[in-house]
Amino acid sequence: MKEKYFILFSVLFAILAAIISSQLGAMEITWTELLFADSIGSKVFFELRIPRILLGILVGGSLAWSGALAQGLFRNPIVDPGLIGITAGCSLFASIAIVLGGFIPFLHSIWSVVIFSFVGGMISCFIIFIFANTKGKTDIESILLSGIAVNSLCFSFIGILSYLASESQLRNLSLWNMGSLGGASWNLLQSFSIFYLLPIFVSPFLVKPLNVLILGEREAGHLGVSVEILKTLMIVLIGISVGSCISLVGNIGFIGLAVPHIVRLAIGQDYRHLLYASYFLGGGLLCFADGICRVIIAPSEIPVGIVSALLGAPFFLNLILKRKQSL
Repeated sequence: MKEKYFILFSVLFAILAAIISSQLGAMEITWTELLFADSIGSKVFFELRIPRILLGILVGGSLAWSGALAQGLFRNPIVDPGLIGITAGCSLFASIAIVLGGFIPFLHSIWSVVIFSFVGGMISCFIIFIFANTKGKTDIESILLSGIAVNSLCFSFIGILSYLASESQLRNLSLWNMGSLGGASWNLLQSFSIFYLLPIFVSPFLVKPLNVLILGEREAGHLGVSVEILKTLMIVLIGISVGSCISLVGNIGFIGLAVPHIVRLAIGQDYRHLLYASYFLGGGLLCFADGICRVIIAPSEIPVGIVSALLGAPFFLNLILKRKQSL
């Protein structure tokens, strides 16, 4: 019963975070202003804040859901989706678009960065799958090692691009790598919402095989789970979900790592509840973090990736202290 209550809590937290975030920003908006469509406050609220809030919930939810899936794939509760190289691939190709945008006119747009980044994530996912697959079997250790290699390679090239970039390009690279929801719009939401809602649609089909996979690959195979198909599907889903998130908002850390871990500590490892609770709690947390970003140094704003890391780091330090005390 507590699992259902925790899911309800996660949903209510996401709703509350959205309401609070809608009132945070450089411009104070009263509820009466929203009644007048032509008012500046109404336009700011419906054209800027609402898309940003929705994007925060969808992206945060997708990152946390991907983290829960990655932890299930590796059967390790402290695994992050970035560990398998998808985040690095997105970052590398976004960096290519930003740096080359100064020389190639058609790359000098937000859409070129988004598309390049998403393609980079998919290429990384494909490379990892190729190296990890041997004679029709996907080895978990090979996925991890391939991810480490891809991470190292991508960040090396990012370093080279940073060295070659102009001052303005270097600033754009730095800001993109810190993550921000500032580019949110109804147009972007319409174009990418299918990727962010994908976790909700596929979760019911993953619950049973993921719960069986907890027992181990051999045991899951004996119980009728197509383990190789499941692992391949999980890699593809993580790649699509994380790739679409990173390509649109940049690097946002700790959501995919901390949120599923918090949910596991609260309600256990049953994926019937873990996937949904992670999605809504992650969405609410990122939405709340983005609201904080807009008021700390208003009218300027801090990149949300910094705030999410600041929120996540104390949690893990506290976890380490508790672990030491229990030994």
